[in-house]
Amino acid sequence: MADATNLQHVHTALKKKFSNRKLIFGRGLIGSKIVFVSDHPGAEGAKEGKPLAGNNQKLLNKLLRSAGIDTNKIYITNVIKYHPENKKPTSKEIKSYVPFLKEEIKTVGPKVVVTLGDIALNGVGLRQPLDNVHGRTFNLGSFTLVPTFHPESALKDPVVQTLLQSDISKLKKIIAEAEENQV
Repeated sequence: MADATNLQHVHTALKKKFSNRKLIFGRGLIGSKIVFVSDHPGAEGAKEGKPLAGNNQKLLNKLLRSAGIDTNKIYITNVIKYHPENKKPTSKEIKSYVPFLKEEIKTVGPKVVVTLGDIALNGVGLRQPLDNVHGRTFNLGSFTLVPTFHPESALKDPVVQTLLQSDISKLKKIIAEAEENQV
């Protein structure tokens, strides 16, 4: 399990750099075809030690199942690896986590990376307004990027929920296309 060992190295480096934080690491299948990147763990995620939890996780899982994607075969992580309480992470703080995120994605080795929200989109390296790029695909070398909305936004706004559902419904086809293009 070289990949699991590499991922452990990423976690160890994160713990060393951010020793003053209660870190929450990505979870799921190493070697997954798809990685979901969220902004940071919410309060429930911090309590449960998960990158995405509660109603956000329930909505995402529901949408994935309806799109025919096995929720046991995904990997999910965050740009920021801790719950920032009631403050928005600064751009400097986001940048400090990005190298670890990129190494984590490289280690998992997905064909497709789906960003959930603006912070995740910026963390992966695309500096575009989410409203302009959601649901589109971008080739970022070793993977296809699919930006979409965070489940939390979708839970607050039925219009956003419809957009998120539409974006997620395309994933199975996008994964198949990404696999074809990377053979």
